Amino acid sequence: MQVTIKTKRTSQFIDWWAWGAFTSFILIFVTLILSPMWQRTLLNETVTVDDEPAKLKPIELKPHTLGALRVDAEARINANEWVAFEIQLLDKAGKVIASGTKEGWSETGTWYEEGEYGSWAEQDTLGGLDVRAKQDETLTVALALLDYGTTEGKDLNQPVSFQVTVSDGIIDTGYLWLGMILSSPFALATMYAARKSGKRAIFEKIQDSDPTGRGILGGEKRLVRVRVEVEADETAPRQVEVRLVINDGYGEQIYCESTDVNVERKTKDGQFIKAVAKLDKFFVIPERNSYGFHVEVYPDAPIDRTKLIVRDGARTILPTDVIYLENHKDLAVNN
Repeated sequence: MQVTIKTKRTSQFIDWWAWGAFTSFILIFVTLILSPMWQRTLLNETVTVDDEPAKLKPIELKPHTLGALRVDAEARINANEWVAFEIQLLDKAGKVIASGTKEGWSETGTWYEEGEYGSWAEQDTLGGLDVRAKQDETLTVALALLDYGTTEGKDLNQPVSFQVTVSDGIIDTGYLWLGMILSSPFALATMYAARKSGKRAIFEKIQDSDPTGRGILGGEKRLVRVRVEVEADETAPRQVEVRLVINDGYGEQIYCESTDVNVERKTKDGQFIKAVAKLDKFFVIPERNSYGFHVEVYPDAPIDRTKLIVRDGARTILPTDVIYLENHKDLAVNN
């Protein structure tokens, strides 16, 4: 069979599902990094709340595709005290449209252990409320003091100060971090699967330099990936020559090419482990049939092991140089 050989760089066999998963991860990551740029502070005030709810000045809220309005209120209480308060959002008519309660506390103490001692302090005094606007609105933030006392059970009848911050364009980064955690292994898995994609038509591993295998593969829209893995001893040169031969079903040679491949030396603690070389080639063979693949590595003296893997119906991650093997019959039909 007379064959015409041509090489073309193509994106035809890219696994777009793998890129979809990876793009989702990138979009989540970029959103996480850029999210602070969408935030703007509308109010940042200290307010004192007593028996009656305290209202802040009205704010203008506009709907956004991303982000929400967040009200943070941090109670200023002393050690070993607790406070219960409510954050309210009021519309123009003074009607409560959203609210949230918080029980804040602040505690200190000392510890003793095996002759050593020290002090500790913990607190949770920050309450928050998130809301998304569906239309242009004027809202008022109000704080109501529900209860106040000490951790020993004593009620306190006195006002409490709060640091109130109102921000717009807030994105809950907790969901973004969760999205990254869930999408990153999926993206890596799809990328790895793309590199290992295709049905393994040939797998030959020998303790020598010239494996041979035959399998049924090919087709106009099927990518054939040939991978040669070489292991050698410490006498291996910096490069080895890998000669790849492809024969058709009648044993006639339709492809033959030699490629110089760099050798990588692997060491551990300064000690030589092995030398390795890898070669990947991609083919499109229009006629699906039985094909034989033969590899020879030169020089062969240092070679300990050679592996030949041929996958049919493979996919790629990036645009790839593909070798098209076209017989004259195919060319005549196409013309």
